[in-house]
Amino acid sequence: MADSLYVHIPFCAHICGYCDFTKVLYQEEWAFSYVDKLIEQLDGLDIDKPLKTVYVGGGTPSSLPSDLLKKVLSKLSTYLNKSDYEFTIEANPENLNEEKLLIMRECGVNRLSIGVESSHLKFLKLMGRAHTFEEAKEKVELAKKCGFTNITVDLIYGLPTETLEDVKQDVVALLSLDVPHLSTYCLSVNPGTSWHNKGYKEMDDEDAANQYDLILNEFRKAGYQRYEVSNFAKPGYESRHNLTYWHDEEYYAAGLGASGYLNGERFTFTKNLLSYLKGDFEGEREVLTAKDLKEEFFLTNLRLEEGFSLENYEKRFGSSFLEDYKEQLETLKSDGLLVFEDNLVRCTDKGILLLDRVLISLFK
Repeated sequence: MADSLYVHIPFCAHICGYCDFTKVLYQEEWAFSYVDKLIEQLDGLDIDKPLKTVYVGGGTPSSLPSDLLKKVLSKLSTYLNKSDYEFTIEANPENLNEEKLLIMRECGVNRLSIGVESSHLKFLKLMGRAHTFEEAKEKVELAKKCGFTNITVDLIYGLPTETLEDVKQDVVALLSLDVPHLSTYCLSVNPGTSWHNKGYKEMDDEDAANQYDLILNEFRKAGYQRYEVSNFAKPGYESRHNLTYWHDEEYYAAGLGASGYLNGERFTFTKNLLSYLKGDFEGEREVLTAKDLKEEFFLTNLRLEEGFSLENYEKRFGSSFLEDYKEQLETLKSDGLLVFEDNLVRCTDKGILLLDRVLISLFK
C-alpha cells in the first residue's frame, strides 16, 4: 500500500507565462472554501497507516494566508510517520515570510522547495516571476535562520535568447545559495500557456543539450550528485517523495487537478475549480495494461542515475530483463546509451540526453 501523498494547492498571486500546472489566481473566498473541501477529500482517502512522505505543491502553496496554511499543514501532519518522514512544501520568494516559515516548522515541514528559476532580472520578468534573485537569496537565508536545513531551489534553462554565458552565471548564483538540493528544468512550451499562444518556441535540442552539459558538469564539480535527470543533491538529500514517482511506486493524491497512482490505476482529479468546490472531485482514471505498466517502469526508472535492478524488474514482471530485451540491450550498449553492471541497468550520460531514443527502443 502507498506510503506517500501529494497535495495540490492551485492558488497563485500571479500566473507565469510558461506554467501548465493546474492553477488559479488567488481569491480569498475561493481559498477558504478550497481548504475546507481539500480536508473533506483527505478524510475520504481512508489513509490507514503513517506516511513516509508528504509533498505540498502547486500552484503556489505559500500564497495561502497564514491561518489557512496552518490549517492545511496541521491536517497533513497527522498522517506522518513521526519517526521517519519527509514533509515538503513549495514556496515562491515573494510570499514567503518568517511567520509562514515558522508555521511550516511548527507543523513538521522539514523540506522546503523555493522557486528561484533564474538569477537574471530580464528572464525573471520575461517569465512573469514577481521576485529578484536578491529577494530569493534573502528568503533562502531566512529559511535557514528559521531552522530549515533541507532546502531545494529550481532553475529553468533553455529560455528564449538565453546564452551559455547566461546559464553559467545562473549556475554560479545557485551554488552561492549553499543549499543541499538543486533542480533544473529545460523550458517546455505547452499548449494552453500564454507563451504557447504568443508563439514562443523551445530551444534547439543541441543548444539545450549544451546548456544541460554545462549545468551537469558544474554541479558535479561542486559536490552535487545527479540522481535523476533534472535533480542534483548532496549525499543524503535526495527527494524521498520524488523517488516514489521515479521508482514507479504508488501514492495518494488530493487537490484540484492532483494526480495519484493506486491499485494499478492512475487518476487525475477534476481541474474545474467550481466542480471541486461543490465536492465533485472526480476527473480521469486509467487502469494500466501490462504493456502500460512495463513502459511506465522504464519511463520512470531510467530517469534515475542508478537505473533499475534486474531483481526489481523480475519481481515486477515475473521474467528476466536480459531475456526479454536481449536484442535491444545489445544495440543500446553498443551505441553507448545504456550500461549493465552490478546487476543494474542504467543510462549513460549520453543515454540520459537521448532518453527518448532509449525508451522508443524498449517500447517496441
